[in-house]
Amino acid sequence: MRRLAVLLASALSMPAVAAQWQVDHEASRLGFVATQGGAEFDGRFGDWQASMRFDPDNLGESRFDVEIDVTSVNTDSADRDNIIGDPEWFGFEEFPRARFETTGFEQVGDNQYLATGDLSIRSVTREIELPFTWVIEGDNAEMDGEVVLDRTHYNVGTGDWASADMVGHEVRVVVDLSLDRVAD
Repeated sequence: MRRLAVLLASALSMPAVAAQWQVDHEASRLGFVATQGGAEFDGRFGDWQASMRFDPDNLGESRFDVEIDVTSVNTDSADRDNIIGDPEWFGFEEFPRARFETTGFEQVGDNQYLATGDLSIRSVTREIELPFTWVIEGDNAEMDGEVVLDRTHYNVGTGDWASADMVGHEVRVVVDLSLDRVAD
């Protein structure tokens, strides 16, 4: 009996693991908005994977780990999509992947959070803060977030493209995810 009590006390003192969520890729978007020649254009990534554990009541055990195949970019312009893979831009041959890994979360309002994490693009890693909303309905969740990055901080658009004259420096990353809770 004493052994059962010790095991029960140990189990109760262990932190609960945050719920795991699976992205519904058909209903989700991971993309960006940038400017070229003063006009905005949208882009999105077709191939990316996300390991997501999130619990509003257990932010300390929550984690996002997102890996993006940047070669899967689509901006609805064949010319732009071909140039984006050049060494001056994403450099697909040398840097085919980008990654975002969280290091912490903070609740900033009702269903509003701030994820702090490391974003790596072209072997440049910088800490960013991603504000987002997370709404749970039963076993489904919706996550919406945006963060503005300076592309030059990641060496994206170098050489003749370093100036903001033709392509703006600011890029708005857009996260719009539909998720399903994974059964334990």
